[in-house]
Amino acid sequence: MQQTLLEAFQKRDQFRGATDAERAAWLRRILAHNLADALRAFGRDKRDLDRERSLEESLRASSLRLERWLATGDASPSEQAERQERAIRLAVTLAGLPESQREALVLQYWHGWTLAQIGRHLDRTPAAVAGLLKRGLKKLRLEL
Repeated sequence: MQQTLLEAFQKRDQFRGATDAERAAWLRRILAHNLADALRAFGRDKRDLDRERSLEESLRASSLRLERWLATGDASPSEQAERQERAIRLAVTLAGLPESQREALVLQYWHGWTLAQIGRHLDRTPAAVAGLLKRGLKKLRLEL
């Protein structure tokens, strides 16, 4: 979370949105990128059970902190709670997807990567990436 806020502050001139919702989406993209980086780094490190944490719990905790930070006085408590519940459901559902589907979805929808970029990153063809995205979105729709 700290890394996300630091990056957002450092890149604040790159934000092109105008609304709180656009700012929240921008911050979520940064958060998702940082979580993906942390997962990759975790995979490279020697396995230590004391360091392991549930991805679902990490996403939930990060989403909760982000939602609290983004909360404004404009939204009623019930609207804030509903928005928070939606974010948590999305994070939990996303965490439950197979890793390749989750990573493809995060790279395309949070980072704006093209199919070709994702394909190079995942060592797959653009058609295979399109299949991952299609299956991942279908599963997200069913769960949500």
